[in-house]
Amino acid sequence: MRPIQLTLQAFGPFATQQIIDFSQFGHAPLFLINGPTGAGKSSILDAICYALYGETTGSERSGDQMRCDYAPNSLLTEVQFIFELNQRRFMITRSPDQEVAKQRGEGTTKKNHAASLVERLDSGEEKLIAHRPTPVSKAMLQLIGLDVKQFRQVMVIPQGKFRELLIANSKEREQIFGQLFQTQIYAQIERELLERASDIRKRKEQFDHQIKGALDVTSLSSEEALQAEILTIQPLVQQSEQAYQISQKQLEALKQQWNEVQELQKQFSQQTQLEIEKTAMLAQQPEIEAMRKRLQQAQKAARLDLPYQQHCEAQRQLDLAKQAQVAKQQAFSLAEKQLEEATLAYQQAAKSAEQVEPLSQQRYQLEGIGKKFAALEEQKKLHHKAKQQYVAAQKSIEQVQLKVQTLETQLHVQREQLDTVYQRKGRLEAKLLTQAQVNDHIALRRKQSAFVQQKQEKTEQFKLVESGYQAAQTDAKLARRQADHLELCWHTNQAAELAQRLNDGEACPVCGSQTHPNIAQFSGDVVTKEQVRQARDGQKKAEASEVEWLKQYQQVKSELSYFEKEWQQLAELIADKQIADLTVLQEQDKQLTQEIEQLSQLNPQQLEVKITQLEQELRTTQAQAEQQKSALEHLKQLEIEAHTQVTSLQAEISSDFTHVDQVREQYSAVHQQIQTLQQAEQLARTHLTQMQTQYSAAQSSLIGTNEQCTRWTKAWQRTLQEWQVALSQSPFDSQEHYLQARIDDASISTIEGDIRQFEHRWSTLQGKLESLQQTLANKQPPQSAEIQARIDLQESEVSAKLKTFTQHRSRLDSLQQVSEKLVRLYEQNAALEKEYQIYGTLSDIANGRTGAKVSLHRFVLGVLLEDVLLQASQRLQRMSKGRYWLKRKEERAKGNAGSGLDLMVEDAYTGKWRDVATLSGGESFMAALSLALGLSDVVQSYSGGIHLETLFIDEGFGSLDPESLDLAIQTLIDLQQGGRCIGIISHVAELKEQIALRLDVETSVRGSNIKLIV
Repeated sequence: MRPIQLTLQAFGPFATQQIIDFSQFGHAPLFLINGPTGAGKSSILDAICYALYGETTGSERSGDQMRCDYAPNSLLTEVQFIFELNQRRFMITRSPDQEVAKQRGEGTTKKNHAASLVERLDSGEEKLIAHRPTPVSKAMLQLIGLDVKQFRQVMVIPQGKFRELLIANSKEREQIFGQLFQTQIYAQIERELLERASDIRKRKEQFDHQIKGALDVTSLSSEEALQAEILTIQPLVQQSEQAYQISQKQLEALKQQWNEVQELQKQFSQQTQLEIEKTAMLAQQPEIEAMRKRLQQAQKAARLDLPYQQHCEAQRQLDLAKQAQVAKQQAFSLAEKQLEEATLAYQQAAKSAEQVEPLSQQRYQLEGIGKKFAALEEQKKLHHKAKQQYVAAQKSIEQVQLKVQTLETQLHVQREQLDTVYQRKGRLEAKLLTQAQVNDHIALRRKQSAFVQQKQEKTEQFKLVESGYQAAQTDAKLARRQADHLELCWHTNQAAELAQRLNDGEACPVCGSQTHPNIAQFSGDVVTKEQVRQARDGQKKAEASEVEWLKQYQQVKSELSYFEKEWQQLAELIADKQIADLTVLQEQDKQLTQEIEQLSQLNPQQLEVKITQLEQELRTTQAQAEQQKSALEHLKQLEIEAHTQVTSLQAEISSDFTHVDQVREQYSAVHQQIQTLQQAEQLARTHLTQMQTQYSAAQSSLIGTNEQCTRWTKAWQRTLQEWQVALSQSPFDSQEHYLQARIDDASISTIEGDIRQFEHRWSTLQGKLESLQQTLANKQPPQSAEIQARIDLQESEVSAKLKTFTQHRSRLDSLQQVSEKLVRLYEQNAALEKEYQIYGTLSDIANGRTGAKVSLHRFVLGVLLEDVLLQASQRLQRMSKGRYWLKRKEERAKGNAGSGLDLMVEDAYTGKWRDVATLSGGESFMAALSLALGLSDVVQSYSGGIHLETLFIDEGFGSLDPESLDLAIQTLIDLQQGGRCIGIISHVAELKEQIALRLDVETSVRGSNIKLIV
């Protein structure tokens, strides 16, 4: 970064606008900022730092405290800084929170912190990058690559702060160097290696648990025992499978014999059932015969259905015709009477309608008078309306003028609100970052709380399992003692029993001796072999229980150890970060949430839109006021014209009518009388026509009905004669006998179906019965109880052998699956061990867990620091006349403190190394200056994206003796000749003599001023 121009006004001790054009000093100047104490030399650096970051170099004063007390209220406190970076030119403007004079009225109003950053292009145009304080600060951090604290330590050596970079610890220097040299990639490598190694370690522990769990499933303690168990059980599986197959074949043979017996038994049962059905069908034959006779009678009666139905239909039609004849005669008589009445009514209505013509003439005259009254009323309305519009226009003008005043007030209020919103909105991002950190801390504290509960549960579980394991050990030990004691007693009694059979001179079957001086005696306890076996079984169960408890004990102990390790790591992390209690964090998060919600709801864009709308509305309203003044004069002219028309129409109306309602009433009466007469004549004519039509229709209908009655009478006589002839020729002696014999078609179909079904069943039954009698000839019913008993016995044997085979097979499959799983797990575990040997070792080395405890990132920065110290030491040796040389401290720091970037200084006078903090004030200044210059050289040579082309030094030269001062000045001159821009702030007189380019700060009773000396 290279300064071009700095403009400040009402800032620090400078009451008026001051412009510092650094370009007048040349390309790479070495210049002095000179002036008496308190004149404002350091305020120039404060202005540069405040313009870039919104903070001063010393950080003791905030921006709103930098306003000059001498400045007039009308002059805004503002800093504008133009600088060049990477051959691009930028201009940043910033003003702090301040009270300014109101544009209208008396008093002051608060103006919020404002900032803007633009890039000046070669074409002369300006490109806006950011226009609010927070975005501007972010943009500057991205452009320069340093935050405000690092800027103070690297590019500006503020008054009283020059020792900070020199005596900074390894952690602080790591942050500064990492930002300057852009070495974050190495820190990322450390994190990724650590995460990769941790993941491999966790997966390996899971595989170890899976291997142990796989063996626990088989109740075996080792792989050797697993393989021995497989070899033992394989022949048992083969033997049990063969025994099961033989037993199964025997069972199938017995079942085949059983099926044959069951088939014969079924045939005998079927024969008995068929004979029972035959007896039942013989009992149904009389009923079937009766159904056949009933069916024959119905078939004979069906031949008479046609003449009988024709006669019945003719009788029904004749009855209907006679009923219609009586009804039509009555309707004809009524129509004849109504026609006479309608003729008389029409003659009367036609005579009354002769009055319509004179009434129509009278209605026409009344209609003309009504139109004149209507025109008069319309002109009165127009006159009234014009008068109202004139009055309304006068009120509207007053309202528009009032609205203009209201809009001006609202516009002023909205502009003040917009300034307030921008000020509060600038604090939102900082609140969000703080809340994110608080939430991370809350998560860690909650995890710690959960760990406390889980640790207590694990500890309780461990105590229970440990108690159970100790009890199982005691039970197993007692069971072994009891079994050993009983077995000893049993063996002792067996020896005594054998001794009772010995005779002198006979060889002992145990030892072969022919003499028996001390034969065994029976013990006091009588123990059987069954008791010994039961005791050994009890011993095995107790030992199995002991093994099971041991597995649980080892597993819970391993889990508790792993959990305590995780707990320790979490506790160390919380202690390192100095995280507050959960209740405090939750209260902080609640407070931040409320503040963020309030800030998020602020919408400056909405206020800007509203201000634009108010400005547009104000212009529109002012234009409306001018338009309404012209409209008011036009409305006055319309009101005068309407009044003249009213007077003219009143003179034309006849004096017989004083009001239009009188005309309307008389007109309505005449009009109603005309309509009544016309409607009465029309209704009478229509009614007469209808009665004539109705009379003709009734007359024609009566004639047709009489003819139809005659036709149906002849048809009834003919069908009666035909029915009597057909009945006499049938087997029925009367009509009642015929009707009794009739059956509907559905009943006939049912009877025929029942008869056919009976005949079919009888034929089928006879065939089946004859076939079975032939098949079962010379055969007896079988006895199946003996075969069933043999089958039941064989099924029990098959079930037992299948159970034995299944148990052996299941056990073998389980063991083989576990064996295969163990092979896979060992292969995967070996691969993980090989992978961990690589990544675990790399992670330990990269994260500084071995050797000198220096991480990869810090090692890289250490190499870079060596380059910086080489450049710095050359300058320090020159300024200290060969006495001091800077060196990186290689000893490891105590405890867990970071190391690797701490500095030491070699004193050539004593030949010893000592900490840089032991240097005196003047020596510290020379060392800090050398370190800053060396850092600038190395950063420029590495071109890591950060350009340290400028260095400002505020005081410190007064602590040097004349000779050291000359050496320091010569060092800066050499650096300046290499292309650096160096500014020195000092009141030392020797510097003023040696440095030609100066900024002289002159003080007065009304503030300070700046003067360039070129």
